[in-house]
Amino acid sequence: MNDEQQKKAEVRYLSLVRKEGGEPIIGIPYREMSVDPDLVASFVLAVIIFENRQLKTFTKEGYVVVIEEGEYVVGLLIIDKVDNDEPFRTALKTILERFEKSYESQLLSWKGDIRPFREFALDILQVYPYRTFSLEMIPRIVSKSEATPDHRANIPWSVGETDKKVQTVIGYINGKRTIEEIMTQSTLEDSEIIAILSMLDKYKWITLTRKLEDTSVLVKLMEPPRFLVGAYGEQLTSIVEHCDGSKSLAEICEVLPYNMEAVKLVAKNLIDAGVLGFSDTQPEKDGTSEASH
Repeated sequence: MNDEQQKKAEVRYLSLVRKEGGEPIIGIPYREMSVDPDLVASFVLAVIIFENRQLKTFTKEGYVVVIEEGEYVVGLLIIDKVDNDEPFRTALKTILERFEKSYESQLLSWKGDIRPFREFALDILQVYPYRTFSLEMIPRIVSKSEATPDHRANIPWSVGETDKKVQTVIGYINGKRTIEEIMTQSTLEDSEIIAILSMLDKYKWITLTRKLEDTSVLVKLMEPPRFLVGAYGEQLTSIVEHCDGSKSLAEICEVLPYNMEAVKLVAKNLIDAGVLGFSDTQPEKDGTSEASH
């Protein structure tokens, strides 16, 4: 994990609050905390707004609250304890400035409706996505038949222009394109695509797999279901037997009378069925950094 990913992994909660009345405008929880982030934020805001005191940093039970004041809004970023909070402060300032510039007229003529501000979450998630991904990963939309109460949950930030961008990214997801390929083909900013994929992952709209390569090393996770055995017969069982976590697909092809495309086709179906998985002994390729789970 590089330094940038480590910074993002330490973010716990980010909130923007109206300075004049203390109303929360937008709040994004990233990871679980041992204290209620809303209570921490309320205390900090009481000191800043109602007691009119300057407060730039506040520490509570192992967490650091980085605080920045704009002309209309106060930004709060709760993070794990760090030696240097300056990178986080700089990022929070950027978010605050961008927000006030985008919504100055609404903030000046405040009507109490925070719904128009929800689409700004995409800007925040471009700086601190829920998680980051290796560009080699392949996203796949969870089908309706796989849906459970916690799958394909409502994405609160998918409104207005953000919703249009979310739908654009969904349109590129076909279970074959890598994230890098989606970035190449889409006109959206790379940071927008990562932010949107992090939303789709957070609310369980997608699953992610690795791209099968000749060098991929697979391992058997369970017995293959009967319908797959019936479809592929001896070809399937012989491939499964050789997937012991020690041989690449290319090496398996050398000892079996099948070409690489045939082996990849069967292996992909076996991975989708949960029969095979990528060996943990391989160099880590998913490169994910959890920010909320």
